[in-house]
Amino acid sequence: MGFLTRCKRPFLFAFLLQFCNMLFSFFLKTFLILFEKQHLGFVNVSNLAYGLRLAYMFVTYVLYEALYTCVNVPFGTLSSVMTDDVRHRTALSRYRSLGGTIFMTVIVMVGPLVLYVDNKPVAGRFLMLASVFALIGLLCLQITCVWCKERVAVPERPKGEKLNYLHVIKEIAKNKALLGVMFFSLVGMIGASVVNGLNTYLFKDYFGNVKIMAVSGGLSVLYSLITFAITQPLADKLGKKEWCCWGAGFAAAVFALLFFFPIHNPVLFIVINGVCYLGASGMQVLIWAMVNDSIDYHELQTGERNEGIVYSTYSFFRKLASAVSGSLSSFVLGFIGYNVAEGAVQTAEVSNAIWKSYTGIYVLGYGVAVAILFFVYPLTKAKTTEMLEQLKARRAEKASAMETDGEQCP
Repeated sequence: MGFLTRCKRPFLFAFLLQFCNMLFSFFLKTFLILFEKQHLGFVNVSNLAYGLRLAYMFVTYVLYEALYTCVNVPFGTLSSVMTDDVRHRTALSRYRSLGGTIFMTVIVMVGPLVLYVDNKPVAGRFLMLASVFALIGLLCLQITCVWCKERVAVPERPKGEKLNYLHVIKEIAKNKALLGVMFFSLVGMIGASVVNGLNTYLFKDYFGNVKIMAVSGGLSVLYSLITFAITQPLADKLGKKEWCCWGAGFAAAVFALLFFFPIHNPVLFIVINGVCYLGASGMQVLIWAMVNDSIDYHELQTGERNEGIVYSTYSFFRKLASAVSGSLSSFVLGFIGYNVAEGAVQTAEVSNAIWKSYTGIYVLGYGVAVAILFFVYPLTKAKTTEMLEQLKARRAEKASAMETDGEQCP
């Protein structure tokens, strides 16, 4: 069945596909960026009326999201049937996150060197790179079809039986594992997005040293590699839910102390923030494995497997979090009275308010996310193992019954 079947550890595949998947997504989105001189992506629409330009942007973006979702949902659900081994699912989630991290590093380092000339974007080069990575993405999808093996045997739906979408949605609403993961991600992503949006202002106006942000950005790659190394053993020992709660809870507790006891040394803050990043990293790396467990939990509760609908529901909540959090950092700055005039020096009250907003939102976002995961998500390490054993026995029983029925048919 190909390389992945022989190796029985398709983690390189997860890393490679996620890497190229994100590259394809990034450069496809560049078609929708409004460049200088009213060039929308690579199409000159400057001679169109404003309403038509707005409609063009809306239609192309919706079309992009629809097509990308057609790829992303099957890709996301695939790992749930590649293996039902808890350790392997954790490893798949780790490699998927690693692929995304390396993608970001490549874009930050290589992108500006290729895409800009004299500090100005060159549309032709965006088109060239978009085309190259679109082809790489298609190649990876072909690799998926040829190499990947679905190792989890799931009974097929009887022919002629239609899927009752309304019934499935009602069942999803009762899936505590999925609800826990969805709202855990929703709150955590909103909190993290707002904090990231305030990051530049924290270093520029509170610490008075925006250049040192480059050190923080460079260390993020190191932190990601450390996260990749420690996540597997910690998740194996503690469990995915447990590690996410302990790690993110520790980070929230540290920032709660910083909220009341501010520090003014940017180097010290970078060190503390890095340690907290390692603690909260579990919720970013392990979330994909937890979604897979939620798919299995749905099957355990209902007797039916609807991984596509379950995953797409989770994906919708991630998009909702991105949409909600997009402008929140700007609202926060407006609320605290930030002076946006060019060259303006912020007052001491505003600078201190930036610190309070940064640390307070960090605590609120991660704290509420941890509470949701702890009280709503039911799959501890022991319960996850028990669930997978029950499903394996149930699937074997169904397969045996189907074989018996087949032998009895004339």
